Formats: sequence, C-alpha cells, structure tokens
Amino acid sequence: MDNQIDSEFLERYKRHILMKSIGGQGQKKLGQAKVLLVGLGGIGSTVLQHLSAVGIGKVGLVDKDTIALSNLQRQTIYKYEDIGKKKVSMASNFIKNLNKSVEVIEYDMFLNSDFSARIIEEYDIILDGTDNIESRELINRHCVRNKKPLIFGGVSGWEGLVSLFVYKNSACFSCTFSRPGKRADIFDCSSEGVLGVTTSLVGTLMVAETIKLICGTGPLLTNKLLVCDALNGETEVLNIKKNKKCEVCLQFN
Repeated sequence: MDNQIDSEFLERYKRHILMKSIGGQGQKKLGQAKVLLVGLGGIGSTVLQHLSAVGIGKVGLVDKDTIALSNLQRQTIYKYEDIGKKKVSMASNFIKNLNKSVEVIEYDMFLNSDFSARIIEEYDIILDGTDNIESRELINRHCVRNKKPLIFGGVSGWEGLVSLFVYKNSACFSCTFSRPGKRADIFDCSSEGVLGVTTSLVGTLMVAETIKLICGTGPLLTNKLLVCDALNGETEVLNIKKNKKCEVCLQFN
C-alpha cells in the first residue's frame, strides 16, 4: 500500500520534484501545510484550483455566499447549473474531484466573530480573496494577533495587487493601506468592475507566493506590493514599510 502511495505521489508531483527550488522535500512540506482561503469569488476560484493541484495538505474554505449568474464571468470553478448553490460546497467538491489527498474543511460563514479568530489559529497561512475593506481589515487584525502570514490579493478592472503581510515583523495590511492616499477599498470589484483575467492573474500570483513561503525558496513579497496592469502589460513592485504608528500592530505586538 505504501509503495502504491509513493508511486502515485511521484507520478503526480514529478514536475515539482524535478525543480531544484521545490524537490521532494518541498513537495512534502506542501503536503503538510494548512492553508485557509477566505473568499471564494474570482480570486478564490483560481487560488483553490492551484492549492489543490500542488497538493496542499489541508485547505480551509470560508464563504457564506451562493452562486449567482454574474459570478460566472470570472469565478471559473462554477457552472451554470450551480447557480443558487453554496459556494463553499461547490468549491469543496471541486477540490475533492481534482485531488483526493487534500483535506478540505468547509466554513459556511463570514469572518465576523471571535469564532473566526479560532479558525485562523488552526492554519499556517491565510489567503485573503475577499472584495471589501471591512473583511480585509478584520482578517488582517486576526492575523496580526495570531502572527499568521497573510497573503493579500486585490483587483479592480485590469489592475491587481499582491503582497505578503504579517511575516517576520513585516508590514501588515493596515500599515500599508491606512495611510492617506493608500485606499484599499478602491480594489472592490463589486463597485469598480473587474476583468475575469485579472482575478486569475492575482490568484495565481498569490499561490506562487504561498508555495515559496512553504518551501522556503525565492524572495518573498514582504514589505513589497506587486502591482499588475494587464491592460498595459506592465508590473511594478513598490517598496512599503511597517508603520510604527499602526494601531493594529501596536495593539497586538
């Protein structure tokens, strides 16, 4: 039985294992990792596809919404016949069908209570795929309090943002976006509109950052903000820094 498992493991992940930056040890680390994904919309749809494909050991899914026709423009794991069904259930089914070795935990809820903090405590890395400032600030607060790395993605139109917050005393979400002129709420696809391709681009980059963090390879986006402009085919990495007056960091550090 063990030989069968090893054979399937090697066959499934051999392209990762061939990579010097991942290898067999890195793949085993991916299989032991616990990742929480908050938000199963456009970004989350892409994120969960790659989290399951790369073999993350445990994936938690958080969302209270049901699938609507307007979602299908960018939330590519759902089908027309899924309209009206729970996102968390359909997303969970997608992962199980793609990779049976991934443990999936469903949270049919929004992160808005003390129970949310207890959920976050159970995971190694938190991925924020939400689309509103209130949820982003709440997730960030829980991550700072529990010292959990937070990988953030935001989209608006053709543009996207990606960063790694709360890692080795790096800047948090509030450090970056609570300053004048740094409004994260502009990256709200419900009011600004969004291209489906942009959510896929951002989601993919978030998972790449997750893989690097777990495997301990490559430079990370700590104290950096990756800005993608799909319309003009441009990317830019902005340097950011921890805000010594950040109310969230001061409260929990």
